[in-house]
Amino acid sequence: MNAPREVPQAVIDALLRGDKMTAIKLVRELTGDDLKSAMQMVQQIAAQLQTAKTTGSHSGAHHQPETKGQLENRERSKEVMAGRHTPTVMPGDQGGRGLSWLVLLVLGAFAAWFLFGR
Repeated sequence: MNAPREVPQAVIDALLRGDKMTAIKLVRELTGDDLKSAMQMVQQIAAQLQTAKTTGSHSGAHHQPETKGQLENRERSKEVMAGRHTPTVMPGDQGGRGLSWLVLLVLGAFAAWFLFGR
C-alpha cells in the first residue's frame, strides 16, 4: 500500500455496517495486498469515516425518519420486553395447527364410522 488509492464503495459500505472482516477481504481481493497492508488500509479508512461522521461531512445516505408503523412496532416491542404487555403470539406457537388436525381427525373418524361402521 505505497500510493494512495481510491476506496471502492463496497469497502465503505462494509465499514458502515461495522463489518471490518468483509472490508479487509474486499481490499485484499481488489488490490492484491497482503493481510497486514489490507488491515492497515481498512483501519485508515475506518478512521477517516469516523472523523467524517463526527464532523458531519459525509457522502452517504441521510438518516430517514421512522414511519408511523416502525414507531408503533418499536413501542410495542419495548412494552413486551419490559413485561408491560403480554404478546398474543409466543415463539414456537403452532398458530392453531393443532386444533385443525384435531378437527380433521374427528371428522375422519366420523366419516369412517358413518361409511363402514353402520
